[in-house]
Amino acid sequence: MVFVVLIVIQTILFLNRAICDEFNLSGEAGQAYALEVHVGHPPQKLNVLVDTGSATLAIASYPRKENDIYFHTVSSSSLINSGKQVQAKYSQGNWSGHLASDFISFPSLHLVPEVRSDIALITKSHKFFMNGSGWQGLLGLAYLPVAAWGDNAVVGPWLDFVDKIQKKPMSFLLKLCGTQSQTNATHYGSFKMFGDDNVKPDNNFVFRTPILRKRWYEVGVLSVRLLNYTNTKKDVINNMEKDRNDTHGVSNIDIESCRELNSEKSIVDSGTTSITLPNKIFRQVVDELKGAAQNSNMLILDEFWYRGEAACWPEPQEWSLPWIGIDLLSYEADNQYFTLEIPSQNFMRVVTANNNSGGTGTVSEFCYKLGLEASGKETVLGYTAMEGLQVLFNRSAGWIGWQESDCGSNARVTGPYNASTSLLLVCSLTRPLPDVNVSIKAAQWTLCVISIVAAAVLVYLLAPCVKMFLIKPLPIAQQISLSQAALVEQENA
Repeated sequence: MVFVVLIVIQTILFLNRAICDEFNLSGEAGQAYALEVHVGHPPQKLNVLVDTGSATLAIASYPRKENDIYFHTVSSSSLINSGKQVQAKYSQGNWSGHLASDFISFPSLHLVPEVRSDIALITKSHKFFMNGSGWQGLLGLAYLPVAAWGDNAVVGPWLDFVDKIQKKPMSFLLKLCGTQSQTNATHYGSFKMFGDDNVKPDNNFVFRTPILRKRWYEVGVLSVRLLNYTNTKKDVINNMEKDRNDTHGVSNIDIESCRELNSEKSIVDSGTTSITLPNKIFRQVVDELKGAAQNSNMLILDEFWYRGEAACWPEPQEWSLPWIGIDLLSYEADNQYFTLEIPSQNFMRVVTANNNSGGTGTVSEFCYKLGLEASGKETVLGYTAMEGLQVLFNRSAGWIGWQESDCGSNARVTGPYNASTSLLLVCSLTRPLPDVNVSIKAAQWTLCVISIVAAAVLVYLLAPCVKMFLIKPLPIAQQISLSQAALVEQENA
């Protein structure tokens, strides 16, 4: 009997660990996805937002009104605080603090050892920590050029320290599942890491887009448009049966819109909620969505569509709006692209789910916000465009792979499609740049050479002064005496 009980307990523990390992990300509505991290010795447990839109591991080191959980610096025996000021500014909010280093580990990442890494200790912030947020910092997963910086200080990315101790570059996978049901605003997902030698383009990741510049994860977004089908089963079947190998002319990619989407930058950012678009394209897409809603007899005010306000109903909504198609440049050839097909479940986002049907006397409320925003000039594919998909970031090889997921919405990836000419050229996309590490090393050598030349010139110019200070001066009387003696000897001669 005892043996059976032990087996049952071990099975439960194994299943619990497997589930926790599979889904190690969670978050409340509009707060992205957070991961548990242990910082310092002895380890302090915190939650950090997983952010591909920045490059710094930054954690709160002071108490805040909205959250009294923070990293207690005096409690870590392994903390090294440089005292150097660093800062970072985001599209919403900013913070400042100190550059430090300490031991970092993620209990759910069994293949990644504990490493001593740079961290930013946040001592002051403005509109950075959201009210009620379940996280105390963020884990930046982008490249060094967008890391937090200050006077004579740059916060090195945690991933760079992992690469160094592993002696190989690492890739990571985000599987974002969204909410578990229509009556729940909490979302979940998983974050995994692999050595690049174990990441091979196979049948699972045939859809890859190049990272055009290794700062943020900049990609080529060719178009954002509505697809001519909704969430009905018939539409899904018809779309899955369409020919994915058709040759498309450049006329199917609006050149003006393509250039506008990439005029500043187009990035994949898990730390941002919405799909943000340049003003003109945002208006075009939302106007069509609003028209489709009206044709379906759905009355939703303009404040919802254009101003980011929530719309609420007493019951959860079944959306039958058109899907959004996002065309991305293919890594395989510059005249190829593929399409992310995003269902309305993704961008009609539930932000409040209060089900009071249990006889409490209060009214149920289910509130939604539009997962699209106007951004001015830049394009950002926030996690609204990633939910229901698996996204693999191969940092060293310079590509992002997209795959349909086994959790979340029924988002899809279709293609590849061929254009008749180079999309890099017609859309004026930036060509891939050399690896960041190589560029940084080249810059360091260049600065070294410039410093040596400048020092040589400075020494040459200051040589007379240096000589005067190096040669020990004689007393003034003795100098005069010697001069007079020489004159007398010269006269006598």
